[in-house]
Amino acid sequence: MSVPSGGSPCLQMPRALLMVGILLTATVVNATPLVEVLEAARQHPSVRARQSQAQAAQLDVQAARQRYLGRGGLFADQTRYDDQRIVGVFYPGQPSPVRLDDNITRYGITYSVPIDMFGVIDAARSRALANQTGAQLLAQQEVLLRQHQALAAYVRQQASLAQQAALTVQRQRLQTTLTRIEQELALGRAAGVDLKLAQSNLARLQADEARLQGALGDARAEMMDASGQDYAVDAGMTPAPPWSASSPEQTLTVRLAQNRSDALQQAALEAQRGQRPAINVAADYLHNRGGGGDTPTWALGLRLALPLDASAHTRAQAEAARAVAAQDEAMASRQTAQRQFSALHAAYNSALADAQALVQEVAAHDADLRVEQEKWQLGAQTLENLLRQRRDLLDAQFRLADARARAVLAWSSAQVLVGVDPESYIAQLQLAMPHRSTPQQQAD
Repeated sequence: MSVPSGGSPCLQMPRALLMVGILLTATVVNATPLVEVLEAARQHPSVRARQSQAQAAQLDVQAARQRYLGRGGLFADQTRYDDQRIVGVFYPGQPSPVRLDDNITRYGITYSVPIDMFGVIDAARSRALANQTGAQLLAQQEVLLRQHQALAAYVRQQASLAQQAALTVQRQRLQTTLTRIEQELALGRAAGVDLKLAQSNLARLQADEARLQGALGDARAEMMDASGQDYAVDAGMTPAPPWSASSPEQTLTVRLAQNRSDALQQAALEAQRGQRPAINVAADYLHNRGGGGDTPTWALGLRLALPLDASAHTRAQAEAARAVAAQDEAMASRQTAQRQFSALHAAYNSALADAQALVQEVAAHDADLRVEQEKWQLGAQTLENLLRQRRDLLDAQFRLADARARAVLAWSSAQVLVGVDPESYIAQLQLAMPHRSTPQQQAD
C-alpha cells in the first residue's frame, strides 16, 4: 500500500514535550473512541508479524557478530586401513615402541577463529544491520498503515452518519410536504403532478439512504479489519490536525528504499570479498586410540583456504548489479515522494478550503430554504423550486461531510508517508480534537 507524504508537528517536537502536552489535555480528551480504535489497530496480526520479523533481523545481527568468535565441534571417527599405521603422529624422540594399528579410533575437539583480513564478516554484519533497520522501518510502516486504515473507516462512518442525519431531516420535511399535498389533492386544491414530483423525490431519498447504509456497512467492515472490533464512533466529525512541512527526503518510503540499497551494497561487498582467501587460527585436541593404548595429540596453527568456485565471480557481479538497481530505485523514490507530498498537501488544503466554503454554503441554503418554505405555504412558490432548494441544501451538507473527511485522510496519508512515530500520530489527533468538559467543569 502506498500513500503520499506530509508533515507532522511531532517531527519537530521532542517526545517529552509532546507527552507533556498530552498529559495537560488528559482530563478533556482521555480515551476517546477514536483513540481506542487506533490503539487496537496497533495490535493487528500483520503488525505483530512485522514485529516478529524485526526481532528475527535483530537475531541475525547477533549471529553475524558472533562469527568473529569462530566455530568448532566435537567429533569422533573410526578408520580401518589396509595395513598398520602410526596411531597419532610421529615426531623425533617419540618414546618407543611406536603404536601401530590398522584400526584407529579418534575423538576430540576442533576450533577455529577467523581472521577477517578482507572484511567478509564485517560486510555480512553491516548487511545484517541494514536488514534490521529495514525490518524496523517496515514494522513502523505497518503500524501506521493500520492506524490509517482504522482512521479512514472511523471518519467515513462519521461522514456517513452526518449525511444520514441530514437525510433524515430532509425526509421528514418531504414526508410532511407529501402528506399536505395528498390532503390538498383530496380537496381538489393541488395538482397530481405535484404528488408525483414529491413521490419521486421521496424515492430518491430512499435510494440515498440505501447507499448510505451500504457505505456504513463497508466502513464498519473496514474498521473490523483494522482494529478487530466494531467500535461506536463519536458524533460530529474528527478535525484534521494542522499541516506541518516536512522534507520528502525524510519520508518513510525514501528511507526504506535507501535502506534496501545499503543492504544490497553490503551484500555485493560480501560476495566480492568472499572470493579472496580465508585465514583462520585453528586448534585441535585429539585422542587417538589403537595399538593397545591412547595417544593424545594437539595442534595450533594458521589455515589458509583459497576458494575455487567457478560461479562465485558471476554471483558477485549479480549482487553488484542489484545494488546499482537499488540505488536508482532510491533516487526514483525521492522524486516520487516529492510528487506525493505535493499532491497530498494540495489535497489537504483543497479539502479544508472546500469545508470552509461549504459551511457558509450550507448556512445560505438553509436560510434560503426557510424563505422558500414560507413562500410555498403561501402559494407564492412552486413545489419544484422548493424541492430543488431542499436538494441543494442536502447536496451541500453531503459535500461538507466529505470535505472534512478528505482533509483528515490527506493528513493521515502524509503521516504514513513521512513515517511519524505511531504514538505521535495518535497524539496529534488528540490535540486537534475539541476539548470536552468534565462533569465537574460542567457543574462549575
